[in-house]
Amino acid sequence: MRVLATGTEQWVRHVLATHWGAPWSDAKLRPLTVGGSAPLSHTAGLWLVTAAGGDHVFKAQLNAEALRPGAFLPLKDRVLAHCRGEGVPVPSVVPAADGRAAAVHDGLPCELTRYCPGVGANGGPEQARAVVATGLDLREALDRLPPDVADALAVVRLPLMVDEEHWPAALADAQRRLLPAAERGTDRWHRAAAQVLRELRSSAPVLAHRPDGPARPAVVHGDLHAHHFLLSESGPPRVLAVLDFDNLQVADRLLDLAWIADTAMLACRGDDDAARQVLGGFLRDARHRGLLSPGDESLLMPVLMAHSLPVIVDIAKDILDRNVLTPQWLAYFELLSPARRLAAHRLLTAPAAR
Repeated sequence: MRVLATGTEQWVRHVLATHWGAPWSDAKLRPLTVGGSAPLSHTAGLWLVTAAGGDHVFKAQLNAEALRPGAFLPLKDRVLAHCRGEGVPVPSVVPAADGRAAAVHDGLPCELTRYCPGVGANGGPEQARAVVATGLDLREALDRLPPDVADALAVVRLPLMVDEEHWPAALADAQRRLLPAAERGTDRWHRAAAQVLRELRSSAPVLAHRPDGPARPAVVHGDLHAHHFLLSESGPPRVLAVLDFDNLQVADRLLDLAWIADTAMLACRGDDDAARQVLGGFLRDARHRGLLSPGDESLLMPVLMAHSLPVIVDIAKDILDRNVLTPQWLAYFELLSPARRLAAHRLLTAPAAR
C-alpha cells in the first residue's frame, strides 16, 4: 500500500474519507496560507474545504512537538460546547463519522469546522471595542465552567515549545548574548531581532510588577491574539468567531484579560487617544462584570509579557543561532511586541484609566 506523505493534499483527502466519509474526499481543497506562499501556521496544516454543505476548515496538528496528550481532545470539546452554550461565537465542529469532535490519524489530531469569513483584529477602535466585548464574554464563560474541567485540564500540560521556559533566564540571555549578536548583523532578520530584543530590554522593568505564581488559577484560552478574533468585514464591527483553543490550560486568569487588552491596543493601530478610550472602557466593563479587582490593572501586561518573553527569545534564537528563517517570525514579533505592551501598561495604569 502506498504511504501518503503527511500534510499533502492526498493525505488530507484520505483523512477526510477515512474519518468523515467518502463524500468529503471529493471536496475542493485549498491550503490556507499567508500571501499565497507561507503556511498560515507553523505548527498545523490548514485547508479550506469546499463541499456541497458549504466551506469548512480542515486542521491537522503536524508538529509533533506541539501535540497534547490524548485526554486533551475531549476536554477541549467540552470547553467549546460550553462556550457556545454561553453565547460565545465559537465555530461549529463537524463531528467525525464516529461522533467525536476530532479524529486522530497517523497519531495527529485532525478536526473539521465551519469556515467563518472575516478579518483579523487590526482595523481601528471600533474593532477594538468589539474584541473587548467578546473577549470579556469569553472570560465570563470560562469562569462558569464546571470545576471538574479545570481539575482535569490542570494535569494536561502544554508541550514544551521553547528552549528556556523560565523568563528571567531567557531575558538574561537576550540582553547579554542575543542582542549584541543581532546588532552585529545587517540583514532584515538581524534588524528585526535586534529591534524586538531592544524592546524587551526597555520594557523589562515592568516585569517587576508580575505576581509570583498563578494568583488566581483558572481555565484560560491562553492565546487571544489578533489573529484569533475574526471580525465582520462590513457594517458595525462584531466578532464572528474566536479561534484556536489548542492552548487551553490552567493558569492565571489575568492572562486572558491581558491578551484582550493587548489585542485591543493593537487594533487601535497606534492611535494613542483611541487606545486610551478603548482601554478605559475595557477596565470599566471588566470591573463591572467582576473580572478585575482593584490593582489588577497593574498586573495585566506584566503577566502577559512574562508569558510571551520566552517565545520572543526562542524566535530570536531561531534566527541568530539556528538560522531558521520562517516567514511567520516577523509577524510574531509584531503580535508579541514588548513596546506595544509597555505602552498599554502605561495607559492601563494612568490615573484616568483607574
